[in-house]
Amino acid sequence: MTADPQAREPREDDCQCEEALAHLQEYIDCEMSEVDTVRLRVHITTCLTCQDEVGVEQWLRRMLRRSCVEEAPADLRERVLTQITAVRAAVVRGSGPH
Repeated sequence: MTADPQAREPREDDCQCEEALAHLQEYIDCEMSEVDTVRLRVHITTCLTCQDEVGVEQWLRRMLRRSCVEEAPADLRERVLTQITAVRAAVVRGSGPH
């Protein structure tokens, strides 16, 4: 069996699925530091599960942009985003809805 020349041993500071999924919104919105963005990008490009999650989130955003002609008030948007973040964090921890 030939070793993959691109493969390397995992390091302690490598990003894992839990971290990638917890910061997915920030990653897609380009709201992360360059160092964290690179860490997540490296993980996402090698993880089919996380690639799928990015794809679903991007698809959902496209559908919402097409469907919504009115913009929600800023305070409502903030409350909804806070709720989404809380639910995603609970799912990542394994204590939320599945």
